[in-house]
Amino acid sequence: MRVGIIGLGNMGGRMAKRMLGQGAEVGLYDLNEEAVNTLVGLGAEKADSPADLASKFQYIITVLPNVYIVKQTLVGEQGLLKGMKPESLLIEMTTSIPSVTKELNALVKAEGFRMIDAPVSGGVKGAEAGTLSIMVGGEESDFEEARPLLAMLGQNINHVGEAGAGHTIKALNNMISATTLAATAEAMALGVKLGLEPEKMLAVINTSTGRSFSSDFKFPNQVLTRKFEVGFTLDLMVKDLKIAMSMAEEESAPMFISSASFQLWKRAMAEGRGGEDHTAIVKSIEEMFNVEIKG
Repeated sequence: MRVGIIGLGNMGGRMAKRMLGQGAEVGLYDLNEEAVNTLVGLGAEKADSPADLASKFQYIITVLPNVYIVKQTLVGEQGLLKGMKPESLLIEMTTSIPSVTKELNALVKAEGFRMIDAPVSGGVKGAEAGTLSIMVGGEESDFEEARPLLAMLGQNINHVGEAGAGHTIKALNNMISATTLAATAEAMALGVKLGLEPEKMLAVINTSTGRSFSSDFKFPNQVLTRKFEVGFTLDLMVKDLKIAMSMAEEESAPMFISSASFQLWKRAMAEGRGGEDHTAIVKSIEEMFNVEIKG
């Protein structure tokens, strides 16, 4: 398959490398020439602009910092819409605002082209291993056409609804993940303060009803080891929480628990932890309890 990728950051660069390893013909566009040249050295093809990339590759993946950059990449002077063809399919994998995704989808369709939104969960390790969870919004026929390509990147690939549905469930999933991590950290910090050993607490929690991905994976591998290795940064989690909160506001939906969690995450951002891994929220909570959760 021939696929063009725009955005070679932590995720996009690894996706491109993974696809090259799976035998795909990969085209690239990014302002970071070093990132482009590294992948060109592995067999990728460099494009001069988004329009140039779209003119040469039927499938285009965008993995960019935010939806506004995606929009500029679409409608700019040398944007994707200048190079796309009737058979083109845009696969928008940026974590984005669903309402804006719907607007962009309408814009793409009005020009006679196709688009699906396909954000992911699983972080950089999932991108490297091809084990991402991918949640797709858009026409089911377009989803089925893109499935072989998406299968190069992920194992759990689900069509979840119409345009914007992928970005909607991604924000909601991360809202749950952020809230669960914070709640687990508070419980663990209190337990340590009361004299319990972190490993023994996790042994109980992970065989009881308090178990979660945070307790089962993040705490043993990131927190107790004190590694806090950067995979998905704290500022990106806060961005996703803002999206979830904006969705709730648009619907006038009360979000008591998630709103409280959001305040905690914003506090960690204010402490200057935005560039750290998102598990650094635990450090912020530890400071409030005056304890350290370590093995």
